[in-house]
Amino acid sequence: MTAVKVGVRADSPASTSDSGTAQSVPGRTGRHLVRYLAGRLTGRIMLCLAATFFAFTLASLTFDPMAELQMRQPPPAQAVIDAQAARLALDLPIPLRFVDWISGMPVGDFGTTVSGRPIADELWTRAGTSMRLFFAGSIVAIIAGVAVGVRSALNSRRISDHVTMFWTLALLAIPVFVLGTLLKLLWLPVNEAAGTQILYFSGERTVGGNYTGWEAVLDRVRHMVLPTLAIALPQIAYFSRYQRAAMLEVLNSEFLRAARAKGLRWRQAVRRHALRVALIPMVSLFAFSFGLHIIGGVFTERIFGWHGMGDWLLTGIHDHDARIVGIVTLFIGVVIVIAGWVSDIVLVLLDPRIRAGAEE
Repeated sequence: MTAVKVGVRADSPASTSDSGTAQSVPGRTGRHLVRYLAGRLTGRIMLCLAATFFAFTLASLTFDPMAELQMRQPPPAQAVIDAQAARLALDLPIPLRFVDWISGMPVGDFGTTVSGRPIADELWTRAGTSMRLFFAGSIVAIIAGVAVGVRSALNSRRISDHVTMFWTLALLAIPVFVLGTLLKLLWLPVNEAAGTQILYFSGERTVGGNYTGWEAVLDRVRHMVLPTLAIALPQIAYFSRYQRAAMLEVLNSEFLRAARAKGLRWRQAVRRHALRVALIPMVSLFAFSFGLHIIGGVFTERIFGWHGMGDWLLTGIHDHDARIVGIVTLFIGVVIVIAGWVSDIVLVLLDPRIRAGAEE
């Protein structure tokens, strides 16, 4: 949070412009920014590949994908075992096995699972399932977390602030699998009182329900509400506490007092300047927590019967399938890379110091 203290001077564009927008960037600065953003993206891609290789290597060292086949009774012929080992490239060293697996990805060939199913056939379905769920949860969490944090900072040390800090701490202390179960238990009497399923507890949609148009959309929303809340509530608590701290630091800054001295009302100063500066340290937090919550969503997907990437990761571990572990790790890495790069762009727009630093 220290970056906020030195944030925007009273005579800086962010504090003197009525609109709060940054001044236009000259062409030379634009080229520097492109190089800066390209360098950040390249670094993240390399880290993503390194993380995928590490996960694939660790899984390959600990898994035994031939165990299930070798334990069959009667035992299969040796030719069958050799063919399975060759298909999984088990005769190659792990680094070459990784290269053999990942080299087909540019053309959409993700290999096959231990059971022989093409990974590509399942990847996009499961990725879409996870992204729908976690994108909705993250959007709700960001909007609500910022709003709760800002309001708590503006009401600092009042009763409402203490109440907010208490329930956010309580939410952070509750494990995800407990929270998901609690949401089911709390909503069950509502469904029973209504005599119908207002919100559903399992699956993405009603099995056998031939809905079309808005009925299909409504059916999916009714399945999505509870798991979205299970993902969003801990993030709201997490974001709001950080946003409160960032906002409090800005509210005590000199540039905000200078803006007030120039005639801006309190609400105008907060909306035009304080909120913008307080959001700067939050942008990276939003980006990277999105990917991390996909990892933590394994329990959410299992509790609510969503067959996404988290559920697939558990399946891969159960089947001793290093390729599934690798592809799930790569997917999470790509999500974090994209989210991080978007956060870099947003930070460039919000923080003039980054634009100045890109020229050095």
